[in-house]
Amino acid sequence: MPRPNPTTTFVACVGRRTELTRKDHPVPVRCSRLHSRIRPRRFVKLRRTGFVGLIGLLAFPMASNGPVRAVDNATGQVVTLGAAANFGGAAGRPVTGMARSASGKGYWLAASDGGVYSFGDAAFYGTAPAPLRQPIVDIAATASGLGYWLVGHDGGVFAFGDAAYAGSLGDLRLNASLVGIAPTPTGKGYWLAAEDGGVFAFGDATFLGSAGGTALNGPVVGISSTPSGNGYRLLARDGGVFAFGDAAFAGSPVDRRGPFVDIATAADGAGYWVAANDGSVAAFGSAPAPSTALPGATNAPVVALEATQSGDGVWLATGGEAIGNFGVTCYALKGITASGAPVAKDIVAVDPRAVPLGTEIFVGGLGVKRAMDTGGAIKGRRLDIWNPSTAYCRDFGVQQLTAYVVR
Repeated sequence: MPRPNPTTTFVACVGRRTELTRKDHPVPVRCSRLHSRIRPRRFVKLRRTGFVGLIGLLAFPMASNGPVRAVDNATGQVVTLGAAANFGGAAGRPVTGMARSASGKGYWLAASDGGVYSFGDAAFYGTAPAPLRQPIVDIAATASGLGYWLVGHDGGVFAFGDAAYAGSLGDLRLNASLVGIAPTPTGKGYWLAAEDGGVFAFGDATFLGSAGGTALNGPVVGISSTPSGNGYRLLARDGGVFAFGDAAFAGSPVDRRGPFVDIATAADGAGYWVAANDGSVAAFGSAPAPSTALPGATNAPVVALEATQSGDGVWLATGGEAIGNFGVTCYALKGITASGAPVAKDIVAVDPRAVPLGTEIFVGGLGVKRAMDTGGAIKGRRLDIWNPSTAYCRDFGVQQLTAYVVR
């Protein structure tokens, strides 16, 4: 990490506590973040040979080798934009997929362990049997809203309610893992998408093409079908959109804040939304842009996107694997990082024993950071971010934030 910037740094911790209840389980599920402010404990400013040096001890509530409190896991939350109503979330659960009810007055959340959580008028029809060979990666609902499918990383498919089982890839050796499922309007078929761009059709779903032979800049992360059942689109991690059948290509994100995680189709099939894991949403074609936007990144990575029936709002569901709570500081000094790259907003200094160099992590409220720097004072569960504004770093102080693995 470059030398500390010679500016005053104040110490602060910000957060909140919430309590939510899973609909099909009577026991409250809690998620929390620290909600307190602490004042600087010791601060000395020394003027030496024409520059101001900072000498002091920042008060960290966590010792590098001491006990660590429970992870403040913000997964399983639902964030709404525009006119979308929030019907609840599965706090702390490893959510991987989301599907809207037929009326738009409810939704389902699917977790990697096969759990399904229903909210609003979305009825519960069952969960994947345990033990699973591979984690669940997505959920899709029938047009009637009376059933849904779950798909696993290995291509295994589980059908519930009026969702017809039409086959799976669970017993086949695949070139790439499965990432998503999209239904036909009849409820009698579906498409499965793999991260290499491969598409597999089952039941009355017609194969209309794939990106399997395309040199992709990033893996495919999602699939969404048109209401007619005669087309679908694939979304890649870098924001690339691939359209097939009657699914028209209407553009892809220019401001690639990514990684992008999911895609949803407008009711007329002529437009779509794409979401990045920091909660930013871009609209294309007939899909209207949400009337509201998040002021910053979500507290956990966004993993799934759904749109209201009228398209006047969207839901975002958070997921991911929490790796721990970290004390996060900020510096504004320009220079070269330990990796040889210049300082940048998406680079973070870490202790390689806690976060291996080269790892991408999502820091709650800040978004995706690359572990490409180190520092003598960065020990254990400590992170140091960079921002060109000394005022920003002064106001940022020291915050306790949760970090997540970026897939």
